[in-house]
Amino acid sequence: MNRILGSAFGLFVLTPVLASCQVPVAQPGARPGDEGAARAEAPTRSKGTIFKSEVDLLIGRVRDAARNDGLPALGGTSVATTAKILAAMGHCHRRYHTSDGPVVRPSLQFLIEHRQADGSFGDADATAWVVEALSVIDPDGYRDEVHEAQQWLQQHGRAEPVFRGETTRLLAQVRADVFPQQLGKDAAAQAQQLAAAAGAPLARDEAADVLVRLVACQVANKLLDAAQDPKQGAGATYTPAQQKAFAWLWSQQHDGVFSVTMGGKSIQDAGLTGFGLLALQTKPKALRSAEEQATIEQGLRWLLSQQRDDGSFSEQLPNYVTCVATAALSRWDDPAVKPALQKAQRAILAFQNAESSGYQKSDRDYGSIGYGGSQRGDLSNTHFALEALKATGLPADHEAFAKAVVFLQRTQNLKSVNDFTGKVPDPERDGVILDSTPGDDGGAVYYPGDSAAGYILQPDGKSVSRSYGSMTYALLKSYTLAGLPGDDPRVQAAVKWIQANWTLAMNPGSDPALGEKVKYQGLYYYYMVLAQALDLVGLKQVTVPGKDGDGTEQIDWRQALRAQLESQQQADGSWVNGKNPRWMEGLPLLCTCYAMVALERCR
Repeated sequence: MNRILGSAFGLFVLTPVLASCQVPVAQPGARPGDEGAARAEAPTRSKGTIFKSEVDLLIGRVRDAARNDGLPALGGTSVATTAKILAAMGHCHRRYHTSDGPVVRPSLQFLIEHRQADGSFGDADATAWVVEALSVIDPDGYRDEVHEAQQWLQQHGRAEPVFRGETTRLLAQVRADVFPQQLGKDAAAQAQQLAAAAGAPLARDEAADVLVRLVACQVANKLLDAAQDPKQGAGATYTPAQQKAFAWLWSQQHDGVFSVTMGGKSIQDAGLTGFGLLALQTKPKALRSAEEQATIEQGLRWLLSQQRDDGSFSEQLPNYVTCVATAALSRWDDPAVKPALQKAQRAILAFQNAESSGYQKSDRDYGSIGYGGSQRGDLSNTHFALEALKATGLPADHEAFAKAVVFLQRTQNLKSVNDFTGKVPDPERDGVILDSTPGDDGGAVYYPGDSAAGYILQPDGKSVSRSYGSMTYALLKSYTLAGLPGDDPRVQAAVKWIQANWTLAMNPGSDPALGEKVKYQGLYYYYMVLAQALDLVGLKQVTVPGKDGDGTEQIDWRQALRAQLESQQQADGSWVNGKNPRWMEGLPLLCTCYAMVALERCR
């Protein structure tokens, strides 16, 4: 089913908020009464979890009151009040869950007993809070009930998740001198009063509202922490363009699984699901709603179920699919993931063309990894595989990385390290044999002797495979994953090619004789691997030739790539390669995944 997507959350309002939340700095020599001193005394935001004691005290008071009064649920006999309390408990710093047993179980049972035949739980307000409570406390156990209630809410014009709405409205009030700890001050005082009056009847409706307010303050403060995390840089924001892409991609999944249409039938696909879940997880976890997180985890569980006995995730294109599945699963903290990643690691290592499969170091494809099976290795599959091996925890000194470097060198047009020469079939022309020899510009090709960008014929009849953008970035990424330092000549040569051929308008390097269309093949894949490579090596700016050949210019590649992708985004939030659909880039689903993975690196 397509899940209901609520209103924009978190950093939609955080962007203007952060601009006004700068910590005041005292002016040198300021005296009491000076304007500088006044700024220095302005309040600053508390970081971390706030209102812990107040939330704990109030939850304890609510529980005691329910037991002492012999009531069926934490909210007494009110569905809406019980649901509010459970939702707040699920979102608070304690993260109450169905595993907490008697703390939450009677209240969950009480809610389910009040489910109506049409899937609602009373009026729209009560139903919305029950959806929130069930989604956060036990998303697996009540998936069907939540789905039917969401459909009922959508029919009645209530698509926005209620707790998200509370947090969004609270964040909208944050200013330079107003933070969540101030916005929850009155609620904190109320919580203390309610908790102190243990002998008096409890006003449960009031307690529920106070609890929701305090927990919304906790969540809002964590979102502000994440947005101002210095490890991610001042520009670490989740932009409206990314949320728009998330909303579109969300509409393409069904219970967290993505499908491909073949022969008029929709077939669940592990490869697309892996990429789709990877892209959905580029939305920071702190900004996801309980429903979004639950559905992503549902998809991840389905993906886990697709793992085969040998550790791979598909019979077709087993290495590629296993690598993207690994990328998606490695972001999940479920205990089931670790053994699955270890199995995937063994599968990927078995795909490597090495001694175990009859290869010798002198063989062209030694150290490479291809789509799997008997297919020859290539740089695209190899960079995916090296990244996946890292994600599974393969030690940096494992021999697989050193063997991969042997192949990587043979994809690089760098005569000092590339020892491959020989005859290879032209992949584009039947019956044509190319007499291949390496070039020396530092860029890279798909595999030794093969380039989608064309060939340069030498006077002696030999051909040089042309270096091109996506493969050169794949090479830079792979060298870095394999442990080569930034000052290694092979890395420096690749960076030099990137500097000389910098562009975001196309996938650079193709032979002009091949026509205009070739420039745009694999464009969104190019954006993704560019961002991964430059981020991985820690490069903040790219030094490129200045305009009209005058000196050099520094390009903030993150800012430039973000602007480029945002300018190409479709009205519905997706991306598609309208200039060249080769390599499946005519599919908005795949291009959107590429773009979202790239944008995550544009912090």
